[in-house]
Amino acid sequence: MKLIDMKMPKKSASELEAECKSCSIGDQDCWPYGLQLRFEKDQVDKIPELKGFKVGDRVIVTGEASVTGIRMSERQNGKEDHSVELQIEKVAVAPASNKKPEEMNLKEYEAFRKQEK
Repeated sequence: MKLIDMKMPKKSASELEAECKSCSIGDQDCWPYGLQLRFEKDQVDKIPELKGFKVGDRVIVTGEASVTGIRMSERQNGKEDHSVELQIEKVAVAPASNKKPEEMNLKEYEAFRKQEK
């Protein structure tokens, strides 16, 4: 499975100005708001691996979701807009590793195999 970087491209001052007059380049987010996952206490209790992480740790998130909405429209300026809404239903979280399976110790390999299922 190939992971795709969802970071938003930086927009020029003229592009930001065209979208909204009150925005500034410094206020621009790196990733769209809807891509952030927040696990509350009930979910953390279901996925105890989350309790061992520290801010800045890298993790692999694997999920299963249903498509709940598709929107396609054309804007006044002629630009097309296409969005897809997903309801995440199942999720697994594991520490990120750049190791290949043959480089992993037994514990890392077991975690990797569980993540694949």
